[in-house]
Amino acid sequence: MPMQIDEEIKKREDELLNLLKELVAIRTDVPPGENYEEIVDFLISGLGALGFKCEKIKMPQDVYEVRQKQECLRGERVNLLARRDVTGGTKARERLTIYTHLDVVPAGGGWRTDPFEATVRDDKIYGRGVADSKGAVACLLTALSITEELELEQKYDLEVALTTDEEVGPYSGLCYLADAGFLTGKYFLCMDGDNDGVCVATNGVIVWEARVFGRSCHSSFSFIGENAIEKANLLLNELLRLKGVVERRTSKIPCSQFLRELAGVERMRAVFNVTMINAGIKENVVPERCELRGDRRYLPEERLEEVLRELEECFKKATEKHGIRARWRFKPLYPPMFTEPSESFVREVRRNASAAFRREMDVIGVQGSLDVAYAVQKTGQKACAFGVGRSVESNAHAPNENVRLEDLLNYTKFLMLSLFNLDRDD
Repeated sequence: MPMQIDEEIKKREDELLNLLKELVAIRTDVPPGENYEEIVDFLISGLGALGFKCEKIKMPQDVYEVRQKQECLRGERVNLLARRDVTGGTKARERLTIYTHLDVVPAGGGWRTDPFEATVRDDKIYGRGVADSKGAVACLLTALSITEELELEQKYDLEVALTTDEEVGPYSGLCYLADAGFLTGKYFLCMDGDNDGVCVATNGVIVWEARVFGRSCHSSFSFIGENAIEKANLLLNELLRLKGVVERRTSKIPCSQFLRELAGVERMRAVFNVTMINAGIKENVVPERCELRGDRRYLPEERLEEVLRELEECFKKATEKHGIRARWRFKPLYPPMFTEPSESFVREVRRNASAAFRREMDVIGVQGSLDVAYAVQKTGQKACAFGVGRSVESNAHAPNENVRLEDLLNYTKFLMLSLFNLDRDD
C-alpha cells in the first residue's frame, strides 16, 4: 500500500498544483480581506463533493464590532466548518479538528512573478500564500480525494476548520469558532506553520505602547521647554535593561535545528522588543510628545499575570526615577500554546511526518504566536502544528514566497497517514 500511495499522489501532482493556483488567485490578502466568501464557496464545492457537511459561518456583526473591527478591513468575516463522520466499518475513536487559515498577508513589492498567479519554476511553486498556508489546503483536498477513490477508512471523525483574519488578528475566525462552541474535536491538527518539526509550543504575545509627554517650544530656546524625545530616551534605557533580564529566560522546549544553525538558539526564548518610535513635527520645534511601541513574547512556562506585573513595575519605576510624564498600556493578544510532547497524539503526528518526509522530525517550539493557542485554551484540545513550507527557505510574509513541489507531495502523504488507516513506510 505505501508504494501505491506514493504513485497515486504523484499521479495527482498536476491536479494539486492547479488547485493551489486557483486558491492563490482568489485575493484573500488582509487587509482588507474582501474575498473571504468567494474562497469559502469554492472550498464548500470541493469538500461537499467529498461527502462533508459544510457550514458557512460569518462572524456576527456585534462580535465583530467589539472584538475585531478595524478601519483597514472590508467585507464580511466568513469562515468554513466541514464535518464528515466515519460510516460503516470500525467507528472512529475520536474526532479530529484540522485547521488552517485562508487569509494571506499583502504581497508587497520585490516579486519576480505575479504573486497572485502561482508560477512553477525550478521545482518550486511561487505565489502569495503557497506556504502560508494555502498549500496545505490544496494538499488536504488532494489527500481527501485520493483516499475517497481508494475507499480508505478514516481514523477519526473529521472536522475541518478553514478560517480567516489570522494574519491581521487579534480576534480571528478561529477564535470566534472556539468561543461559539463550534470546535468539537478531542485533538487539533494545525496545518499552519512549517515542516521544520512538529510544533507543540508557541510563545504568547503582548503588545505595548507608551506615550511620553514634554513641553513644546521654539528650538532656539529649548531650555525653557521639555523635549519628549529626550525623556523617552531615559525610559528607553530602562526598557533595554528589562530586555536584558527577559531574554535570559528560556523554555524547556527546543527550537528547530534550522533556528539552532541560523542563530545558535537552542531552546525557545522570551523576547522583549522596542519596534516603533514616533515624535516631532519639524526640526526647529521641540517635540511635546514621543510614542514608543513594541511587544513582549512570553514563554509557555511564564504566567501572563507575572509578565504584565513585571512590565507595569518597569514603566512605573522608570518614570518615577527620571521624573517622566507618561501613559502606557499593554494589550495581550494570543496566549502561549503548549502540549506535552509525550501525548499519544503528538507521537502519532511525529511518526507520520517523519515517514512522509523521510527524515526524523523533532518535537519543537517556535518563537511566534498562533491563534490556535487562543482556541485550544478555550476548548482544551490537544494540539500540535505541522505545515507544508520551510521556515528559512519559503519566504512566508516576504517577496517570492515559495514551496517545494516535493514538499507538497510529502505533505499530502502526511495527511493521508494522519487521517486514514494505512501503513507507514516505517
